[in-house]
Amino acid sequence: MNRLSKISIFLLGFMGILSLSQCKTQNTQDTAPFTITEKTYFNWAGGKKGSNGVNIKLAGTFSTTNLSFSKIYFQNREYGVVPEINGTKFSLVGTYTTLTKRENDMYGNAIDEYGNEAPKIEKNIPFDLQKDEAIIVYAISGEEKYYKVKGIKQIETVYYP
Repeated sequence: MNRLSKISIFLLGFMGILSLSQCKTQNTQDTAPFTITEKTYFNWAGGKKGSNGVNIKLAGTFSTTNLSFSKIYFQNREYGVVPEINGTKFSLVGTYTTLTKRENDMYGNAIDEYGNEAPKIEKNIPFDLQKDEAIIVYAISGEEKYYKVKGIKQIETVYYP
């Protein structure tokens, strides 16, 4: 083999190993240090044209210390949560808002297109979930873990004025 072939084989092998080391597998836990007692979601529509979204609520009890919640993955979206904790009970509410895209004015002159927004590209979540499943991201003493919740019930759509 000539020198160029050896270098290219080495580089391909190195890039393959490097790409595999970047993969992060998300293993969900079969048990969690908490129990889910309420699991619902609803679609909502706002009074402003094009304003709508989804709210998800997961509530339950826990019996451990140093427990924190950070995210919920649901219906191919990532929801940030602010947990409400009252004694040994908790509530996680995540809200996803969808605003209808504003029309961009297209011109032949780039200067006239100033102010048009770039399209937002939605990223895929790192889990393959059914419509009624969610992943709760939680941590115990700083160690992040994932717990799958199944059977989330859809309740009536809420229409805001």
